[in-house]
Amino acid sequence: MAVTTVCGDTRLRSRVAARLLGLAGRERVEVCAGEEVPLLRAPDRFVWFGHEGKGLPDGPDALVSEEWGPTRIVRAAREVEGLELVAIGPLTNVARALALDPKLPERVAGLTIMGGHVRSVRLGGKELPHGIDYNLCADPEATVGVLGAGFRTTLVTADVTLQTWMGPADLERLEAGRALARAIGAMTRMWTGVQKKLFDSWGGPEPGEFVAFLHDPLTVQALIDPAALRFESLRIVPTIERGILRTIEAPPGAPFGSEMQVATAVDADAARRAIVDRLATL
Repeated sequence: MAVTTVCGDTRLRSRVAARLLGLAGRERVEVCAGEEVPLLRAPDRFVWFGHEGKGLPDGPDALVSEEWGPTRIVRAAREVEGLELVAIGPLTNVARALALDPKLPERVAGLTIMGGHVRSVRLGGKELPHGIDYNLCADPEATVGVLGAGFRTTLVTADVTLQTWMGPADLERLEAGRALARAIGAMTRMWTGVQKKLFDSWGGPEPGEFVAFLHDPLTVQALIDPAALRFESLRIVPTIERGILRTIEAPPGAPFGSEMQVATAVDADAARRAIVDRLATL
């Protein structure tokens, strides 16, 4: 139905999204710029920018609407029965939409979120600290509000997304594909360097086998084809500890926390193949 952008230069990000939708032949999908900064704090170490739009090929664009992103979410939920929300960035837009329409959790079929650190987030044999989840940590107050609002929530956490990445052969498939796949491939090559700089200090994947983590694609895959993921129904308590958002698993039978479906295991190879197969045909 629509795409909203969040955090940073959301108008620039809207133009990028509109171009990618155009390359996919989805010009009728609206793109709406949303909130640029967190609800209650200035952007900090959990966000970084500067590469957006580089390497984007010429092509058709989808409609970039003047409607504010949170308003578009509210309108879509009222107009479309069974609407699914997928959040692959900070939850600021969803929190603003919730403030506009407190009944939003009742109106949508579900909310699938990329974010959280529930049990063990491991990379290269090393367990990573809480705070490695940049999406939910970028606006912790928005996260606390959204996770406690009563949405039918599916949480695709860093526990599983950091196990799932593309390799060089996958990238070559994209670069040999159609217009959208080629554009994704070109931008992935730039993104590889950003990720390696970030994760190498934590013992990232071996050089030569890693191109890009599939955080956001795995989250979308969880909604449209969840076969590679294992989910558990858990009660999650979102809390802010020393300024860091944490998603804490409540003990079984606890009378507190919000019940949600949480991805706790992944067949990373099967997920990678399914995602690359889909992207390579776009």
